[in-house]
Amino acid sequence: MRLKSNVISVILPVYNAGKFLAECLDSLASQTHEDLQIIAIDDKSRDDSYKILKSFQKKINGLEVYKNKKHYGMSICYNRGVKRAKGQFITFLNANDVNSPNRLKRQINFLLQDPKTVAVGTQYTKINEDCKKIERISLPQTHEIIYDNLLHTESVCPETVMINRLLIPKDLLYFKSNKYPFIFNEVFAKFFQYGTVANIGQSLYFHRVGVKRNHRKISKLEKLTSTVLLGLTSWAEYDYRPSLRSLLIPLARQI
Repeated sequence: MRLKSNVISVILPVYNAGKFLAECLDSLASQTHEDLQIIAIDDKSRDDSYKILKSFQKKINGLEVYKNKKHYGMSICYNRGVKRAKGQFITFLNANDVNSPNRLKRQINFLLQDPKTVAVGTQYTKINEDCKKIERISLPQTHEIIYDNLLHTESVCPETVMINRLLIPKDLLYFKSNKYPFIFNEVFAKFFQYGTVANIGQSLYFHRVGVKRNHRKISKLEKLTSTVLLGLTSWAEYDYRPSLRSLLIPLARQI
């Protein structure tokens, strides 16, 4: 399949997100970049999420709605979305969160102006259930800092990351884990072979706290183990070589 230039494919897994889903979809409808393919996959929700998605198909051009026959989890939803994605650019979205109107336009312009950047994220702001701003999170903007800190600290907000698919192999975007943030990190660690990674300095995404997310919670020990294993795998297989100090930080925090 030939990728469509200037088109952004947005992958939106949905599971029991009816309370905030309309706000999320409204934020997509108001985007200043209009060439969107929005792939919404309802993961066998038990609430009215699927009904809300279908109602928005009349309001949003490019919104495709699918429904899983049973509840599979995030990784299968993302993989099914990626298979249907037609855009040169691809990004992800949590159904409880909200985009700034110019988020996608700012990111695609960044990638078009810098052909060596394989992926770009943004800063984000935490909001509560009433959409009241709580805290603005500042993430590193430069490739070097993101590279060295991807595994052990928050250097990107995964749901803000937009990827230029022309710079990566077709089969690179494949998700295995349902554990957050490893579902993204084990994919993102591969990006560094193909270009630089950056974060835009503006906060263009609103992350809702205090709500149940569609991913599996893990213990501190499991997080430590997963981080170390991912670091070793990335070192051996993906030529991702952060400093030894950065790999030892997760262990030091547990001592």
